[in-house]
Amino acid sequence: MVNPTVEQREAIDTYGDGIDLVLQAGAGCGKSSTLKMIARSDSRRRMTYVAYNKAIAAEASRSFPQTVLCKTGHGLAFDPRYSERLFGPRQTAHVASQALGVKQILGIVGATPTILTDLGGMKAMTGKLIMRAALDTITRWCYSSDPEIRAKHVPQYVGLTKEQPRTELLALVLPVAHAAWADLTDEKGVLRLQHDHYLKMWALSGPKLATDVVLLDEAQDTNDVLSAVLMDQDHAQRIAVGDSAQQIYSWRGANDALAKFVRQLGAPELTLSQSFRFGPAIAAEANRWLQIIDAPLRLAGFEQAESTVGPVSDPDAVLCRSNSGAIGIVMAGLAAGRKVALVGGGGEIKALAWAAEALQAGQPTDHPELMGFPSWDAVREYAKEEDGSLEVMTKLIDEHGTERIVEAADSLASETQADLVVSTAHKAKGREWPAVRIHSDFRAPKPDPATGEILLPREEGRLAYVAVTRARERLDADALSWIGTITGVTA
Repeated sequence: MVNPTVEQREAIDTYGDGIDLVLQAGAGCGKSSTLKMIARSDSRRRMTYVAYNKAIAAEASRSFPQTVLCKTGHGLAFDPRYSERLFGPRQTAHVASQALGVKQILGIVGATPTILTDLGGMKAMTGKLIMRAALDTITRWCYSSDPEIRAKHVPQYVGLTKEQPRTELLALVLPVAHAAWADLTDEKGVLRLQHDHYLKMWALSGPKLATDVVLLDEAQDTNDVLSAVLMDQDHAQRIAVGDSAQQIYSWRGANDALAKFVRQLGAPELTLSQSFRFGPAIAAEANRWLQIIDAPLRLAGFEQAESTVGPVSDPDAVLCRSNSGAIGIVMAGLAAGRKVALVGGGGEIKALAWAAEALQAGQPTDHPELMGFPSWDAVREYAKEEDGSLEVMTKLIDEHGTERIVEAADSLASETQADLVVSTAHKAKGREWPAVRIHSDFRAPKPDPATGEILLPREEGRLAYVAVTRARERLDADALSWIGTITGVTA
């Protein structure tokens, strides 16, 4: 076994004291190897390692001692009786609306035909769109630790007119969301079950894990529903590991469980700051972002690793801020005759193209990014005035057409065969490549008109930190050169 660093030895010793522990581990700083050292230090106790995704759980099962059960949160919650409804035929929002009887549900609560077709100037809310909003509401609730579905779980949709009273949207969506959840929890229900649904059912049952130690990985991006379950395992020693500076999924309901463990359990907080992924040059770039977002952690680069920060003409991966930016790089790469892979596949690209096609044809779409718009012209107008990333997408679709976008998605290579990998920074989390270029859709925030300050949302700074720390040897971060103009951060 490799000799532990001073920081790793302190973590192992603190575990040995039998107390709850929070371990802040910077990018590439050996958190997985530290958890394995902890597990190997004590073969007498049963441990449960809670992984961020299925691939990590599978790898952990091969490398952790046999005394450690390695699962995702969903893996802990899964019951075989859910299989038939999980893996049945795909169910669109339109099919789900008809199966559940959305219009009948709204008729029961007194909704009028006018509400169904004309919401005070807002686009017509068909049964399909109401069903989509209800399912989105359930998903947001499933991410939370809340016991009941409430108005706060109904999403705000881009494109819905600002004048539209939210109360009218709530009057449509909440009754359907409650009816949908009742159906999902009924073994004879008609709606297709999703993984987040049975995780919520499990959490509401108040489960107790048959374990002596809980090891929570990537705790900074753990949804409240799972962190609440794990914090309730007061019979076990709980160790939360992650990097608060890499918290990038708050928009999806994730919160920093590391902070909760410190605040609510009184767990001591230790750090792993020695990165083994890259050398001092990339560590210095990462530390610029850690300073901007006021993170207490600073990384030390691995002296034996050679790394450079500067122009990279032949990157192994290009990391984008948005799906729209990724589509642009994919299209350009394919046009140049390159074998291009997209992390996560082309499904999201095709869904966006099909949604745009529906709007262009005057039809509504239930795509979450576009369902609030009554027409493609409305998307163009909003994108030009409000949303730079959406503007990129509209220009690409207008220039190439939806058919070519779909063809591009179907032309993607596998990562093993590709000579260029394209990814959003969100999907790149947990990944690394020898040479990385940051794409130009990471845009500097605009100066405040009143004060002239250039304020960066803290989560955007964390996303940039994640992006620059994906490189092992060469990093092209020229697209982020505006870091020097930032005068402060916002929550």
